[in-house]
Amino acid sequence: MKKQCVLILPYFGKFNNYFPLFLRSCGANPSYDFLIFTDSAESYQYPSNVHVVPMTLEEFKANAKKKLGFDVCIPQPYKLCDFKPAYGFLFEDYIQDYEYWGHCDCDLVFGDLETLLTPILKEGYDKVFAVGHLTIYRNTVENNRRFMKPLHGRDIYKEAFTTSKIYVFDENVQCWMNPDRLNVHVLFREDGAKLYEKDLSFNVDTRSAKIKRTVYDPNMQSFHEGESYDLTRYYWCDKGIVSVSWDKDSRTAVIRPYLYMHLQSRKMHDPVPSSSIVEIRPDRFVAANSLPISRNELDGRWCNIFNLFWIDIYLKKIQKKISNLMKDER
Repeated sequence: MKKQCVLILPYFGKFNNYFPLFLRSCGANPSYDFLIFTDSAESYQYPSNVHVVPMTLEEFKANAKKKLGFDVCIPQPYKLCDFKPAYGFLFEDYIQDYEYWGHCDCDLVFGDLETLLTPILKEGYDKVFAVGHLTIYRNTVENNRRFMKPLHGRDIYKEAFTTSKIYVFDENVQCWMNPDRLNVHVLFREDGAKLYEKDLSFNVDTRSAKIKRTVYDPNMQSFHEGESYDLTRYYWCDKGIVSVSWDKDSRTAVIRPYLYMHLQSRKMHDPVPSSSIVEIRPDRFVAANSLPISRNELDGRWCNIFNLFWIDIYLKKIQKKISNLMKDER
């Protein structure tokens, strides 16, 4: 009998400073396996369901060339995002024992996958979700090669894999980098695949110092501002990723679970605490003894006011300008 699902993560270079929390959230979902291809030699406490395969970026390129039959262009590791839909084909020898495979990023903290994701997988979808930070595919020979089918008379995957620019092949979003909006999700949709597109994640808004949710709309191919609750705090705990907010009508704390939290482009300061309950603040993780249950406990306005988000943004812009100036001088 096949296992349920394996999530694949090729990553080359230094992991972010909250990678230990990513690993802990993987270990909290023992019915899912994780397969990490990396050149990192750093020591981490890998859970038993996280399997590490030593690999360099050059070895990844060589494997891709061998499997695909042409030279691929990966000038820097970030370009790997375009290759995500091909992982089931490129690493098919590693995933034969699974009903589903998927790809994920490491700037995620997973929630309760068994409760929120497993019932969806049992419905037999060919592709689950439409954005790149977590996507699941049914593990069949035909499905794993579907990314190579022509779309509108073009071999989109070859275009994506042979350009040095980011093609955004992996996700169905409006983007200036892919004005034609041709990507693997459109290919699956037009090929008649069975799709699940509802957004179950907490994708943190990259434009806000506060932790605010943006929600993916598959029809608009874009994100919009999600629900807003007064007095809301966010946690990773034995319930997974949850928000805890105050309901004025019932005068009680309401817990809402999410599949995962995506901390894209957000610097998180200080080491990750080892506590069983971790509060997720705009710029750091903080140990918590319990989830808040009263209005006073939920009042965390000062957490949003005093954080380093905008300082981090401006420092990053300055560093980029300095780097570009140094390149010009060369």
